[in-house]
Amino acid sequence: MRIYASTKIWHPANLNIGDAATIGPRVRLYNQGRIAIGSRAVISQGAHICASTHDVTDPFFQLMLRPVTIGDDAWIAADSFVGPGVEIGTGAVLGARGAAFRRLDAWTIYGGNPATRLKVRVMNT
Repeated sequence: MRIYASTKIWHPANLNIGDAATIGPRVRLYNQGRIAIGSRAVISQGAHICASTHDVTDPFFQLMLRPVTIGDDAWIAADSFVGPGVEIGTGAVLGARGAAFRRLDAWTIYGGNPATRLKVRVMNT
């Protein structure tokens, strides 16, 4: 695994990173809740992964932990945002500056805010 020095990890004990994963420069892992990043996954520069939110129905806005899972071989591109409770499927791609607020299917490319499906990801073998 490779984690760039400028990466910010809010709570290292709540982070699980698979083999050969890369966490790029200026990535923010706001992991009050658990964040799991799969093997060979890439989190590109400036991405923000957030694993908590607040209860907007509570007058004190109580903290709600919502774990984030990023599958093996997934790519979260530059300046993207992955919101609380989101699961990024194996091999999925969230394009640059995309924002994911719901599950992204495996081997599918997404872009935009909110992220929408663009096409199936086909690997050259």
